[in-house]
Amino acid sequence: MEQYVYSQPVLEWMTVCTEFCKQLEQCEGTERADFVEVMRVCLPMLYLKTSLLKKADDLPGFTEDHVTEDDYEYIRRCVATVMAEGDDYLDAFVEDFKYSEEPVLRTVSEDLADVYQAVRNAVETFREGHEEAMQVAVGEAIDSFETYWGGRLLSALRAIHDVRFTI
Repeated sequence: MEQYVYSQPVLEWMTVCTEFCKQLEQCEGTERADFVEVMRVCLPMLYLKTSLLKKADDLPGFTEDHVTEDDYEYIRRCVATVMAEGDDYLDAFVEDFKYSEEPVLRTVSEDLADVYQAVRNAVETFREGHEEAMQVAVGEAIDSFETYWGGRLLSALRAIHDVRFTI
């Protein structure tokens, strides 16, 4: 177990997760162009490092949620303010689109807050230093990446790309 949670891929992933969280937590007052450039680097790296992780043996249990509703809302609100009119985008790659002919209106701020929530929970579990919980946290992060936040990250990145090169 110790070999897994302290392996190079896991530690590199945790480094990127920590930097991503730091950038979101400190984005208040940031210029949109600066924030967009940072996210254009952070998001692909986070996607890559997460997709390179291999799951270890499943351990029973689950990790605590460390991100509160207030934390989530703070991140969402800060990103929305920084992104301003670049926050909204239309997305055709969501479940709701199957039942509609119209693309769904989404926001970069909500997508990034969703990614933040999953990633920050893992970072906090690692800070606590309990190896079994750390292994469970990596497994949970991989599972939720595959089913939820990986897609949110890609959608946000596409919208950020459009802001960078069209607005």
